Amino acid sequence: LATGRRCLIVRNGLFSYRWSQILDVGDIAQNTVVCTARAESEDPQSAWAPAPIDEVVAAIRAQRSEVVFAPHVETAAGILLPEEYVRALADAVHEVGGLLVLDSIASGAIWVDMDALGVDVLLSAPQKGWSGSPGAGYVMLSDAGREAVTSRTSSSFAIDLARWLWISEEYVAGRAPYHATMPTDTLARNAVAMTETRERGFEALRAAQWDLGTRVRALLAERGLPSVAADGFASPSVAVVHTTDPGLRTGALFREQGLQIAAGVPLHCGEPESFSTFRIGLFGLDKLADVDGTVDRLSVALDRIGL
Repeated sequence: LATGRRCLIVRNGLFSYRWSQILDVGDIAQNTVVCTARAESEDPQSAWAPAPIDEVVAAIRAQRSEVVFAPHVETAAGILLPEEYVRALADAVHEVGGLLVLDSIASGAIWVDMDALGVDVLLSAPQKGWSGSPGAGYVMLSDAGREAVTSRTSSSFAIDLARWLWISEEYVAGRAPYHATMPTDTLARNAVAMTETRERGFEALRAAQWDLGTRVRALLAERGLPSVAADGFASPSVAVVHTTDPGLRTGALFREQGLQIAAGVPLHCGEPESFSTFRIGLFGLDKLADVDGTVDRLSVALDRIGL
């Protein structure tokens, strides 16, 4: 979709910086504009917010962007793009005839209504919110997204979306054509997990995700750990907080308490060299089915660490 196109990237951290890496290494885009998150103050532990939406919309219009890439939730910062922000991105890029690609891999149960928000291509994966195992990428297309895929020739053989779209449709029709060896067992297990998610109720899980994220963020704030994400942009699926303690940053102190968290990573948004964080992923049916227990276990671990 991006080959030879004018692309704009909303960069809120390392995992949206990946779009720049992908496009640059493959010499894919015609040119790229990047709109980066910024700190709210000079404080080394300042909160961060996405680029102001008016600024991004102006950049889309100036570049006449053909593809806009944005992270629904940025895993490196715990920043969530609110629905009105995503809708404004979609309106702006559609105004100039382009497409909106939304990375929702870290969205957890904060489901995205593609039609309501104007998303053309939505990316997800099995290993986080879907409680599955890695082994495939999930790509959802609007009518405009599908038209863009089928009307262009891909520069990739392995990741040719048009080919994989045809493969998926053939499987639905009861046939089994070949393009690459499929991770069949993994896909089958992931389908079971997705069915369980549907049976539990998408809206019930969305409510549980917000409840869990809100309570975990409040707990971390009470322990003196300031959020990287600014008010209004705090994701309930990933909480990222500042710390100056190497044992917290690497997760070593949590491992001693039997908890696995994720080490902090850079944002690539002009942060100071002293930038240091740790990340807590709040994904999966196990956590959403036991919000009280999840919060209690984290609270006990923080007590034992001395926070």
